Amino acid sequence: MPRILTGAGILVALIAPVSALASDVTLTTDTVLSVNGVTLNVSGSSASVDSIVVNATNFVVAMSSGSSFKVTAPGLEKITSDTSSGLTGFVCDSSGSSITYTPTSAVTATIVPLSTLCSSTSDTSTGGSTSSTVVTSGSSSSSSSGSSAASATPAASVTQTTTTAATTAAATPATPAIPASGLSVSQVQSILDVLASFEVDAATMASVKAALEGTTTGSITSAAVHTFQANLTVGSLGSEVKALQQFLNAHGYPVASSGAGSPGNETTRFGAATKAALIKYQKAKGITPAAGYFGAKTRAAVNAE
Repeated sequence: MPRILTGAGILVALIAPVSALASDVTLTTDTVLSVNGVTLNVSGSSASVDSIVVNATNFVVAMSSGSSFKVTAPGLEKITSDTSSGLTGFVCDSSGSSITYTPTSAVTATIVPLSTLCSSTSDTSTGGSTSSTVVTSGSSSSSSSGSSAASATPAASVTQTTTTAATTAAATPATPAIPASGLSVSQVQSILDVLASFEVDAATMASVKAALEGTTTGSITSAAVHTFQANLTVGSLGSEVKALQQFLNAHGYPVASSGAGSPGNETTRFGAATKAALIKYQKAKGITPAAGYFGAKTRAAVNAE
């Protein structure tokens, strides 16, 4: 059953931290939603959000004229919308994928986060320049990181181009693997959606997903074969962080011996414990500097495991 909150500046979040409930509250990036198994950072300014309805696979937001509303997926999952009214940007870069609204009149939008990833190969640690594709009215145009194009609508797929030094590489969106359980991809997702509607914990969701997709081998889960794409550091959120914790736990660099971050209890937040475990891995692999930053060098080593 969807959760519904109405009134100026009122927001619901399924996981902490949660924005205060008060009249004319300005949303902050500390507000987090978990929808369709995807962790989302939600922020807004200028004017209030009239209401948000959170469902298992999507959420519906009603915005007033002159408001600003942005949804970011730190784990680089795709975000789609059923309306282009008030939509001013869709971007996929190293900080995550995001969708932004600044409507000039009242608008209601249904926002759907997907399990597939948008394309990103940027790395701020290389010193190169980064550009990303913003889809506008069905066509693509390149813009620098952090900027957005006017009057943009999300397309079925987004292609990103990254320029580092003299090398240019093109990436395409990831394609979900065919489940080994014999179920179709849509059937697997339907099962996960039902579990999400009952607010099943993330660890159980991950175990069920791994079992249905046939990616569990002994004690090493699908995180062992996860292909990492994003830079991660203390404060990062999303599925990439959880996959990194699973990798570290499975390869002898435990994030925690019990509780949050321990095997089977991995989280989507990059904190001090994740940093400490990553430093141990970097030292063991001879990666310098061993500073607990998950950038190009460490990502290449992990993806090669």
